[in-house]
Amino acid sequence: MCTYNGDKYLEQQIDSILCQTYPIHELIIQDDCSTDRTVTIIEAYQKRDPRVKLYINEAPLGFNYNFSSAFAKAEGEYIASSDQDDIWRPDKIEILMNHATNHSLLFHNSYLFTTDIQQTMGVT
Repeated sequence: MCTYNGDKYLEQQIDSILCQTYPIHELIIQDDCSTDRTVTIIEAYQKRDPRVKLYINEAPLGFNYNFSSAFAKAEGEYIASSDQDDIWRPDKIEILMNHATNHSLLFHNSYLFTTDIQQTMGVT
């Protein structure tokens, strides 16, 4: 996950990743010099969960380079990218992994972010 001044939905997104039905090996979060509470929120998660790994850029990289740099830090065999304002279905990674055999890239659609969708997905 890459972040920049994303404190509004960040906790919901981190929770949705860490609570996946498929085991998550690591959650790399790379911050692009946020000036809001983004880093403070991530540091609190990092203290509670060793899977959370925070990296803070020394200077802003911008969207593309921030993601590229974060991908290079991943240790797992599979990488799932995430924006800071997404909220994942609890079974998102499980569904993707069920289709990973013989595929090197998987794509999925998203729901428009609304309260109704959150309730449908079991996210509060």
